[in-house]
Amino acid sequence: MAQTRPWTGDPVWLADVLRAEGVRLVEFPGWRNRGHGDFKDIRGVMVHHTGSDNASAASIAEGRPDLAGPLSQLHIARDGTVTVVAVGVAWHAGIGMYPWLPTNMANWHMIGIECANSGTSPTARHRRNWPAAQYDALVRSCAAINHRLAQNASRTIGHKEYAGRAQGKWDPGAIDMDILRIDIQARIGVIADPAPTPRPPVPVGQFADVLLFHGSTGSQVAQLQRRLKYGYRPYAGDLVIDGIYGSQTEAAVREFQRRSRGLKVDGIVGPATAAALNLAAVSPPEPLPTADFDAD
Repeated sequence: MAQTRPWTGDPVWLADVLRAEGVRLVEFPGWRNRGHGDFKDIRGVMVHHTGSDNASAASIAEGRPDLAGPLSQLHIARDGTVTVVAVGVAWHAGIGMYPWLPTNMANWHMIGIECANSGTSPTARHRRNWPAAQYDALVRSCAAINHRLAQNASRTIGHKEYAGRAQGKWDPGAIDMDILRIDIQARIGVIADPAPTPRPPVPVGQFADVLLFHGSTGSQVAQLQRRLKYGYRPYAGDLVIDGIYGSQTEAAVREFQRRSRGLKVDGIVGPATAAALNLAAVSPPEPLPTADFDAD
């Protein structure tokens, strides 16, 4: 049995703890080297539906034309097969808020599970169109991860609980998250020394929906480049304002963070860095794509 404790960095133990929980596991080729960079401290699990009963593990690993994979760390098929597709960061969460998560930063703190399911509708009763095998695999997967991280089931949340306000998300559809957490906790049992719940400050107001990182594009990126280029010429004066968050933009952001008290040097522009830059918001805001195949 893997040691039970909090974890910072990629969850290299994923396959081991899932097998120990009794799930039918498939390891997607290359999963140990797949991801959009490394995790920060892992704070829990986020559950999604794909929007289609037929979405494959390959589609989650490889992504789609408008959003590069991986789109989550795990895929759960309708027959209960769990496929681990990535060990690094995946684009599954997008912008949002939750009390113990840094605003807009869930991709770097949450293991994502995409379930091949239409979700039925935002108001569907609990487990409608969720086969028993798929639901059982979901409960076991969440329990295995939460237990490995010394967490209770309260650290499993739905995408709708994090991104409902910011993105209008309602996944996982036909899943009552409170009931799901009860079922997960029953499998976890009692954790003698649970990990403390983080309480980060939650930025609000004009910067609450800002999330820019390497690979982002658009007018908000151009606004960031403009702010850096003309406001911080000694190290960002050569920035090209092209609306593409590439290596040069990331380097300038990291340098700004290094020179600013209280900011984490990670090259990511979330609400705290945006506030420190006094970054002007682009209106209307551009939605950040996430993994769900249908609008949910």
